[in-house]
Amino acid sequence: AFDMANHFNEYAGGTTTKENGVPDYTRFPNSERQTKFCVEYVKMTKRLESMKSDITDQADYNGGQKEMVIEEDEGIMNEAIQLLSHVQQFILVNHLYWGLWAVNQAAEEGCEEFDYLTYASNRFNEYYVKKSEWEEK
Repeated sequence: AFDMANHFNEYAGGTTTKENGVPDYTRFPNSERQTKFCVEYVKMTKRLESMKSDITDQADYNGGQKEMVIEEDEGIMNEAIQLLSHVQQFILVNHLYWGLWAVNQAAEEGCEEFDYLTYASNRFNEYYVKKSEWEEK
């Protein structure tokens, strides 16, 4: 869930020298896009689990490959929604993590080549924005 939160947050950018610590959070994926991502993730996970069991379960091996079709049923959607709930909580953690990392980088490397303090400030600000949205739910 942390890596997915990080993936969504990275849509905003802000990490290049040109952006110099200023993400554009209008690029953050909306709820629909996040849900679609989680649905596809759950479906792929189920496919991979099925393939793994096909490989390891020699008793059922018939020399061919089974074609697996995963229906987008209520179970998949429920699992995806549960996953997205965890991801959304980690979005907050992710902002704090990278904000603290940027403060450390500013102390270690300075801000001549990249404005780590601006990046940290933006990440902390977005933490409070997302926290407020999350508390309203």
